[in-house]
Amino acid sequence: MNWLGFGLAFVCTGLYGIYMVPRKLTKVGDLYFLLSMCLGVALCTWVCYGVTRRLGFSPPPPDAALAGLACGPAWTLGLLFYVLSVSEMGLALATPIKNTTAVLGTVVGIAAFQEWRHTAPVPAIAGSVFIVLCACALGRTGENARDRSQATIRGVAYAILSALSFSLYTIPLKVALARGADNFALLAYMALGSLATAAVIFLVLQRDRRQWFRLPLRDHACAALAGLIWVLATLSLYAAIRLIGLAVTWSISNLNTVVSVLVGILVFHEINARKFRTTIWLGLLFAFVGVLLLGLSKWHPPG
Repeated sequence: MNWLGFGLAFVCTGLYGIYMVPRKLTKVGDLYFLLSMCLGVALCTWVCYGVTRRLGFSPPPPDAALAGLACGPAWTLGLLFYVLSVSEMGLALATPIKNTTAVLGTVVGIAAFQEWRHTAPVPAIAGSVFIVLCACALGRTGENARDRSQATIRGVAYAILSALSFSLYTIPLKVALARGADNFALLAYMALGSLATAAVIFLVLQRDRRQWFRLPLRDHACAALAGLIWVLATLSLYAAIRLIGLAVTWSISNLNTVVSVLVGILVFHEINARKFRTTIWLGLLFAFVGVLLLGLSKWHPPG
């Protein structure tokens, strides 16, 4: 079993669990936040890409660059629906439902990219199912309407659309990695596609566009911070995918449900931890079993 790959997968899990925290620290509209965050992602990634080019890294092949660009729209739509869901019903409820993408990502890795050759399919899929069960269990803990942690039809719909969009994003992602794009180049080209998509969404859906320029610097900084945390998480994700594959990495990364729920409990008081103690422990048990099965899928690969 590749311990470095699993370690990087857990690093990205923690970072993905907190990257939306800055959204809770600002009151700006969702589309304003989306545009500022995508701008922050683009600036961070192109600075990193420029540094790697000076260090002698080669630019990606044209097909890999196009696949990287294609990641942008799918990811941005996933992010948009996630932001809308967090605004609607809180971080601790939106994240578990969004993370049902774990099973879809595992199936894509095993079936579409033939990762069954080095990943045992049965424990991998079973592990991803347990992680979804963890998400479902933890998703039943919201009750504090003051903090918008009550499940709503619209909030759940946004979270499901986010899960579908993030799952679609794994397809061009895996293609770009397979075609030879290094992590920094892939992220840089993806950021361009993401920023262009966010700009189109903003121009089409936002009526008061000039307000974005009048926002306090603190609000832009919060969105940019979310982007920076996401960049660090995604670099860890890409490195883990190269080492242990998409099927396993994608499922482990979706354990950020646990991190988000802990933040929701300890920082934002979205959940009554005493009342839902049994449900929370059940969710953690599902998470433990899921990770154990994913580890077994790499410990005894077929053949």
